[in-house]
Amino acid sequence: MTPLRTLQQMLRPASLILALIAATASHAVAPPADEGKARVSAGKNRFEKLCVSCHGADGAGVAPGGAGSSYGPRLSARPDLAEAQIRDRIIHGKHGDKAMPPWGTVLQDAEIEQLTAYVKVIAAAQPGKPAAGPLAPFDLGEQARIDAGKRRFAKTCAGYCHGFEGVGGRAPDFKGRTDLPPEMAYETIFKGRQGADVMPPWGSAFTNEQIWELVAYLMYLGKQQP
Repeated sequence: MTPLRTLQQMLRPASLILALIAATASHAVAPPADEGKARVSAGKNRFEKLCVSCHGADGAGVAPGGAGSSYGPRLSARPDLAEAQIRDRIIHGKHGDKAMPPWGTVLQDAEIEQLTAYVKVIAAAQPGKPAAGPLAPFDLGEQARIDAGKRRFAKTCAGYCHGFEGVGGRAPDFKGRTDLPPEMAYETIFKGRQGADVMPPWGSAFTNEQIWELVAYLMYLGKQQP
């Protein structure tokens, strides 16, 4: 074996390592979501699917559409609701007047804990104030999350509707926009829109974290010069 051939074989493992580093450098791995925030965020998402029709949005006790009181009791601003009581009612439901189904027969333990965590948050809210702020499961300013949202935006949002980097599409621009709260952005992505600026609902296509990564990117665009 020639000296050159020997040297090439010795350097090959190092070359492979450098190639792997270069390949992953542009796609930083996002840090794990904060466990507590993720649980509450998932609980809110599940609450909106299962509980809003009876308890109103954010558990405010207002029927959907604002037509009087909701069927079920108000849950927000209820410091009398202890965590154990919330969990027990979710699991076993309620018979008689204002009956409630026992969700313990269909939900997994982790899902029950998510609902319990969210109801605990809205129960602790002050009367007349929002039950909870944006329930992102991570810091929306994390660069890895912004980058992940940017890649997803480029694949699903930038083409016909919102344009490259959120500018120049048929839908409203995002760059430099300061009137879009994170919660509203999440709701619009999750549920879509009807009317002139129609938009498909992405809630069934993306996970909770993936939608929040899109929101992180939109919040980043809002801070850029249009």
